[in-house]
Amino acid sequence: MNKVERLKLFESRREWMSFVSIFVSLALFQLYLSYRSYRELTASKFHHTIVTVLNQYPKTSKRGKPYFVLRLKSDEGYRFVTTRFEDLRDLRGRRMEIGIITSKITFWDYMRGFFAPSFDLFLLPERPSISSQIKEWIAKQHTNRWMRELYGALFLAKPISKDLREHIAGLGISHLIAISGYHLGFLYGLLLLILTPIYHFFQDRYFPYRNRTFDLGVTIMLALSGYAILIGMTPSIVRSLTMLIFGFFLYTRHFKIVSFEVLAVSVLFLIAMDISLFWSVAFWFSVSGIFFIYLFLHYFDGLKKWQIALGINFWVYVMMHPIVHFIFARFSVSQLLSPILSLLFAIFYPLVWVLHLLGMGDLLDGVMLKLLAVEMPTFEYHTPLWFLAIYVALMIASIFWRWAFGMLILTGLGFWVRLLLLSFSL
Repeated sequence: MNKVERLKLFESRREWMSFVSIFVSLALFQLYLSYRSYRELTASKFHHTIVTVLNQYPKTSKRGKPYFVLRLKSDEGYRFVTTRFEDLRDLRGRRMEIGIITSKITFWDYMRGFFAPSFDLFLLPERPSISSQIKEWIAKQHTNRWMRELYGALFLAKPISKDLREHIAGLGISHLIAISGYHLGFLYGLLLLILTPIYHFFQDRYFPYRNRTFDLGVTIMLALSGYAILIGMTPSIVRSLTMLIFGFFLYTRHFKIVSFEVLAVSVLFLIAMDISLFWSVAFWFSVSGIFFIYLFLHYFDGLKKWQIALGINFWVYVMMHPIVHFIFARFSVSQLLSPILSLLFAIFYPLVWVLHLLGMGDLLDGVMLKLLAVEMPTFEYHTPLWFLAIYVALMIASIFWRWAFGMLILTGLGFWVRLLLLSFSL
């Protein structure tokens, strides 16, 4: 019996252009609404707002005076950074009222996230929530501060301290700690594994006419949506969940979901719904990662499943370097562990979920602390703009031409080898 071929998302260039026109119009409307919000914010020089503290870390001024940097999200929707010179306790996750000076905020700054001097900081009463209770329950299973922060970030998307973030970045595993589509995929698979035999038992007896794939998919989507609400609907989770739901919808309608068309549609849809994503570095990093996965499958879909799983892991690691180093310059030899740790994460992630549910979350703390203690000489290297432009052009050309794909591989490998040579010369 021949396998039914899945449908293409668009049958003609006219359909594609009509779709693009609709979503570009929506994006422009979102831009207009953002400009109205910006005008309301800057209508007066001083503005009071209620914010949530996303992160807090200490720094020292050029004169040697210590101060705190606060990354904040306003209830009005915008994000900004301010500094405070008083000795603050840990305010991460807390809500407060704050006044800011808006006179130097441009619309460009408003869209990307801006800095604003602040005054009149008033801490609001802490409201108990399910998330805070779970965080406390996780923290009680660990005696080490780093471990409490690590699992708070891994399970609840809580911010981590600067020193821990630097150690994680040094190992090249920041993408494993920040909750994203990578984690939602694991949770989807884990829930599917648990729920399938249960559903199968009842389906055989009571509703054999139901579509198991659809019912389980909808159930898991609802569970993941509840999880996203629980941890605060962070931008990375919203992006990932939206793409997951969109992909599931297309899959149930028998469309081909592993395609560049679907990726382009997802990107346009998300930007149309939230125009600020266009200026989000994290958003374009995630898009680039998915693009490289699709590109690998585009040329190597004939490989065995284990070969694809192994190949994608190393492929994305190597090919993302020119893009990542345009923003983040730091590199060390210890980052060579990243592909291996990414493979081990498939075992580690569900395991630590089970251990914490059993109240034994500290079982792997010793191993984790030894891993985080690994230090190698580091250096900084920025991808030149001209090189990035050529690289992105080759990425797009690789969709259509095999010669461009070959050039892309050589360029990505060459960049990676250069970083290795520079690190070993230290």
